[in-house]
Amino acid sequence: MSALLAAGLLAACGSGGGSTAAKGDQAAGGASPSVRAGATTGGAPTGAAPATGSGAPGTAPATAPGSTAAPIPGLAEKAPKELLLASATVMQQAGSAKLTMTGTSAEAGGTGAYSWKAPAAFELSLNTPEGPGKLLVTADQLYLGVDEETAAGFGGKHWLKLDTKSAGQGAPGGEDAGSLTAMLQTLNPAVQLTANALGGKLSKVGSEQVGGASTVHLRSELPVEALVAGMPGLSDQLKQLVTATLKKNRPSVTTDFWINGGGELVQQSSDNVGNGSKEPVTVGYTALGSAPQVTAPAAGDVMDFADMLK
Repeated sequence: MSALLAAGLLAACGSGGGSTAAKGDQAAGGASPSVRAGATTGGAPTGAAPATGSGAPGTAPATAPGSTAAPIPGLAEKAPKELLLASATVMQQAGSAKLTMTGTSAEAGGTGAYSWKAPAAFELSLNTPEGPGKLLVTADQLYLGVDEETAAGFGGKHWLKLDTKSAGQGAPGGEDAGSLTAMLQTLNPAVQLTANALGGKLSKVGSEQVGGASTVHLRSELPVEALVAGMPGLSDQLKQLVTATLKKNRPSVTTDFWINGGGELVQQSSDNVGNGSKEPVTVGYTALGSAPQVTAPAAGDVMDFADMLK
C-alpha cells in the first residue's frame, strides 16, 4: 500500500511525455514545455511568459510585483556562480515560500508550502493520474494523505506515517522515505543554489519574463554526489539512500534557475528530483518568508506504516 501511494505522489509531477526541460529548446533560450504553457494552479503562477531574449545590455532584472526584495545593483552582470550564491543568501534568509509544481503532462501539478529553516516543514497537494494526493513533512516524519476509501481500511485515519530515520535500515517504508526525502531536499532552494554554485557546470541562458518579473536564467549540471553532499542534516545511511535514489535516473542533475532583480529564486526546473521519473519538474516560489505554517496531522488521524503491517 505504501509503495503505491508514494509512487502516485512522487510520479505526479514527472509524468507524461515530452523532451527534458533542461535540454532541447531551452538551450536556445526558450522555456521548458511546462513553462511555455504558462499554467496556473490555485491562482499562483507556475510558468513563465514567453522568453524575451537577452534583454537590453546592462539592464538589471526586476523584482516580481508585490516583492519586498530590494534590487541588487549589478546583479545581471554577475558571473553565474556569484549570482547563484547571492540568491542562496536571499532564499536562506527568506526561509519559506508557497510552491507551485508542474510536470510535463497537463494533469500533473500541485500547490503547497515549504519552510526550509530548521525544523523543516513541507506540505503539498498534488493531482495525479490516479486522483488527488497529499504529502506532508514535519521534523523526521513523512505523512502520505489517503483517500476516503483507503482511510476506511485504516480505521478512519487519513494519513500514513513514515519515519525518515528508518530509511536505509531495512525498516518498512524506508525506501519510500528515502525517495520522499530526496524530493524534499532537491526542492530546497538554498540547498540547490549553493550546491550548484560550488560544484555545477554553469552557464547563463539569458533574460526572461517569469511570474511578472524580468529574471536571469541560469543552467547548471551537477553530479548527484555533489548535490547530496550539500544536503544538510542527513545521516550517512540516508545520504547513501538518497544518492542511490537519484542515480536511478541519471548520474547528474540538470537544473535551470530563474532569479529576479532582488536575488529571489522565482522558479527552478530540474530533470532529477528523485520521483522515479526522468521528466522535468518545474517549481515556482512565491510569498517568500510568509508561507503558511505547516503542522503535523492530529495523532488520532494517523496510521503508522509499520503498525499497518502487523
